[in-house]
Amino acid sequence: MTTPHRFTTRTITVPGLPNVRDLGGLRRPDGARLRRRILVRGPAPSLPTAPAISELGIRAIVDLRLPRERQTLPGPEHTGATVLPRPVSGDMSRIRGNLRPRPSDYLANYRGMLVRAAPVAAEIVELLAEGAATPIYVCCTVGKDRTGVVSALVLRALGVRMADVAGDYALTARAYRALGPDDPRPNWTYVDTLSQLRRRTATPAATMRALITGIEHEHGGVAQLLTRHGLREASRLRCIATVFSSPVRK
Repeated sequence: MTTPHRFTTRTITVPGLPNVRDLGGLRRPDGARLRRRILVRGPAPSLPTAPAISELGIRAIVDLRLPRERQTLPGPEHTGATVLPRPVSGDMSRIRGNLRPRPSDYLANYRGMLVRAAPVAAEIVELLAEGAATPIYVCCTVGKDRTGVVSALVLRALGVRMADVAGDYALTARAYRALGPDDPRPNWTYVDTLSQLRRRTATPAATMRALITGIEHEHGGVAQLLTRHGLREASRLRCIATVFSSPVRK
């Protein structure tokens, strides 16, 4: 088995599991950066890729897939990490069966999943504040939509810059575009041709920026939204104090 890179860059190479990355290095406006080995995101591990995820030292996996997905595609429970099943779903009516979904179709899906995604994001911040479960791996099937929304909510609630949040979301498209015809990839991706997979995983930064901007306009901020879903302000502040490097002194 090829050993994956261990947090040496934001992108973590796991053969057969594209789109795994460490969120460490993303910045707050004061220059403080999220520490490495805190929060990792990607697709759900399959049985063949579970050992590689285990080698990353992951201690908790937040699995956003629905029960039928977890039953059909097992894997996280074989990593040795604590698995937290936290199903999230949105409105896929504008996406299913559409070979070329528009960014607005995905945005509608993301807005529809907020009522389920916000409590999960609040719980992750609470876990990060406790510090005992890191690194935490957030995943769904592709590591794009549900994972992208939950990760963005966590990051923005902790004050990560909008440009960094939206830019991280856009990296998923790059990860899947980089796949070649002979590269190993999860079994579930073979239902699509490589070109179809690339279209399905397109992630314009503007889509996530629009989602976060809408939340901030409606709720006054992502932190306020998560507070309404169980996040304690004391936990959020403790999390910020512990998971970021020291701010840049001017």
